[in-house]
Amino acid sequence: MHRIPIIILAILALLMCIACSNTSGTTADTDIAQDHDETAGTDEIAATDGDMTITDMNDEALASDDPNDEATDDDAVTGPDDTTDEVTDLDDIFVPDEDADTVSTGPCTVQFGVPNEKTGLSAEQCQPLCNCEGKFFQPPLYTEEDIAKLLAMVPVNPPAEVTEDPYDKPEEHQPVPGTVCGLFLDGTVPDGYRLETFESDVAALAAGAYITHWDACGVCSTLVNLVVYMRQPDLTDPVRQCGINNIFNKSGNIECLQDLGFDLPCAQIWYYNTQHTQSKCTLTCTTLLDADYHNPDGTLNDCLICDEVNSGPVFKAVAGRNRRNTGLPSSMCRPCAEVQPVFHYYW
Repeated sequence: MHRIPIIILAILALLMCIACSNTSGTTADTDIAQDHDETAGTDEIAATDGDMTITDMNDEALASDDPNDEATDDDAVTGPDDTTDEVTDLDDIFVPDEDADTVSTGPCTVQFGVPNEKTGLSAEQCQPLCNCEGKFFQPPLYTEEDIAKLLAMVPVNPPAEVTEDPYDKPEEHQPVPGTVCGLFLDGTVPDGYRLETFESDVAALAAGAYITHWDACGVCSTLVNLVVYMRQPDLTDPVRQCGINNIFNKSGNIECLQDLGFDLPCAQIWYYNTQHTQSKCTLTCTTLLDADYHNPDGTLNDCLICDEVNSGPVFKAVAGRNRRNTGLPSSMCRPCAEVQPVFHYYW
């Protein structure tokens, strides 16, 4: 039997870690990423130089958050070494309806997500519910009827393709804190909608927009990509397989990502993110090929942290949408402080 070259194992480890890391926020929502926010400007970026616009951007939007929350978040639950009772079905988790009697003002000790056999956390450590520090958010279970309505909607200002690797100029692609992506219904075409970035949620609501996700609009902000995240809480295996089948084939890799449901611009940034993480995290990820996403204490494993630190800021700025800022749970659990309550009923 031939020995598998170590570089192939490294690539497999990276693809598995990258897939889950990005879907959850990729990477993108890390507070470490916000260390770079002060370098962000309001110039148009190559990946999003289409018709989507930035409204009322100002210097105050560049304020940075605490840089230490992501990798060593104090809200992460400290659990036993032998995590048990992992769940793979939302029906297995009890979540209360929101009312005055159920909203808790206590500290956040449970993370937000839908744990599966790769998560490494139990149902007591991770649930699709935030109920702490006066914040209650329970995302709905979107039906196929809801999804069909979302897929029928047509963007009138779709983003441009990502024709250049944004990681070549990372200083030009950094997230701007406080921004939101607003959605307007647009009657110029049947079932049309338009996306626009606002400097704050207050500005978006005042303009009459739905908030479709927090952070600026990007190439993954369109609703077809939202549906991919709704339908697949864990994209690890399919994204990894795209890479395995197309190790030296860029176009084939991107086409494979499109087959998962992503549109072309979103698939392109996923591809560039994967390649960048591979170049930065090979040594770290090689030994974590079969590792759980989380350590027993709730923190992310070192491979996912490497991806978030090195690739997260650019992905966040270019992609726009991810699960955390969209209000969707994934198999990589996150502190409730990082989760934005968003509902996707645009009718």
